[in-house]
Amino acid sequence: MRAGAAAALAALTAATLAACSAPASAVPTAPTIDVSVDRCGQGWTDPVPGAERFTLHNSDSRAGEVYLTDAGTGAVYAEVDPLAAGTTARMDITLGAGTYAFRCAMEDEQTVIGPDVTVTGGPRTSPSPVAAVAQADLLDATRQYQAYVSGQLPKLAALAAALRTDLAHGDLAAARRDWLPAHLQYERLGAAYGAFGALDDAVNGLPNGLPKGVADPAWTGFHRLEYGLWHGQDAATLRPVAERLATDVGRLKTTFETTQIDPLTLALRAHEITENALQFELTGRTDFGSGSNLQTVAANLDGTATVLGILKPLLISRDPQLPEVFALLAQARQDAASLPPLAKLTTAQREKIDAQVGQLAEDLAPVASVLEPRRVNQ
Repeated sequence: MRAGAAAALAALTAATLAACSAPASAVPTAPTIDVSVDRCGQGWTDPVPGAERFTLHNSDSRAGEVYLTDAGTGAVYAEVDPLAAGTTARMDITLGAGTYAFRCAMEDEQTVIGPDVTVTGGPRTSPSPVAAVAQADLLDATRQYQAYVSGQLPKLAALAAALRTDLAHGDLAAARRDWLPAHLQYERLGAAYGAFGALDDAVNGLPNGLPKGVADPAWTGFHRLEYGLWHGQDAATLRPVAERLATDVGRLKTTFETTQIDPLTLALRAHEITENALQFELTGRTDFGSGSNLQTVAANLDGTATVLGILKPLLISRDPQLPEVFALLAQARQDAASLPPLAKLTTAQREKIDAQVGQLAEDLAPVASVLEPRRVNQ
């Protein structure tokens, strides 16, 4: 993982996971920090640089969130979310010279800022803090993505309709030719799958778990059509599959218009799309005869690039190494699109594309944490 992303992720999740950033014997026991509306941040009376362990106690009657922040900017070093009333949690972090403040966001209350605490006598070795993201910022990004998907669905519907026409005319060669662009068009919409609900399984599902496997009549969609087209099934058998696919794709537009993508899901998908490509496409688990997994990986990376492009204004100031991610993303996409099918890859080619996509999945893992809305100033 890149150093910048790793530091940001460690800073924001250290307390949530109650992780030890240093061996217990190396971390001094700090006074208990009060988490409440009335006494937020009280108890930090002897600040020292280096490894620090805070015991956070919620003395309020309500659950809440507590953040260790830069006192001047409100950027977040670490957090516990949520901390239930009457409970205690641990926060381990390495602190450098600087001025800090705890901020407490209790349920149904405005955020309270605790006293400033200045750490002196050592170099600034703290993880880089991450500027908090407001819910409104993510809502705007989500609207942009929804507009993008809405603009892509008519093209998908036209491609699915072409497949239906091919098989209505009994033209299997044309159907095999037209299957791939239609499927890739769908694969580029990775961040929208959750908004499609059960239609995602109908359009792009696998036969896994079905009683009759690939022969189960409940299996529909692109992969069912792929299986038939590359396993010698005739046009009469596949015609109803293509008709059902075109109908389901047409229903996506109506479904999507009435469904709201969760803004948190958009940030999470930046990582998940690439992770799924690594897990399903690069293993060949979704190949039902076309040998097009690597082209699907390229389409998945197109989807990742679209999501990252929309999130870029929020990420660029929070991850200075983001340009490196975009560069790796572009290179991996180009390589995946130009490589032969999985079965024909040399060992060197296979290792390279696996490493590229694996590195991307790792690099993108912190995005959801970095962009999680935080009530630092509300």
